[in-house]
Amino acid sequence: MTSTLKLGDIHICSFPFTSGQFSKPHPVLVLLDLEEDCLIARITSVPHIGLLDVPVTRWHEAGLEKPSVVRLTRLVTAEKTLLKLKIGELSSVGLQSVRMAWNQHLRL
Repeated sequence: MTSTLKLGDIHICSFPFTSGQFSKPHPVLVLLDLEEDCLIARITSVPHIGLLDVPVTRWHEAGLEKPSVVRLTRLVTAEKTLLKLKIGELSSVGLQSVRMAWNQHLRL
């Protein structure tokens, strides 16, 4: 049985580059628990400014080493076993910012 993840958890994961050929450990934000898998978004300290780039408020309290951005344009469905270490979680303010960006810009 795999453990349950919750929206807002921040873990370290070997996140694949968009080419799919290589990966590098990065902090990731859990968006959905999908039983054996989970939907995650990349977190980066490289500044980005876009509609789906959400600055992490209280980044140090969230377990991050530097000011960071959640990149909702970098989503991956991953096996939970790839999440190596939980380092923290987003604040309620940070989670609300992610929800607002998602709900405003990601519609099918």
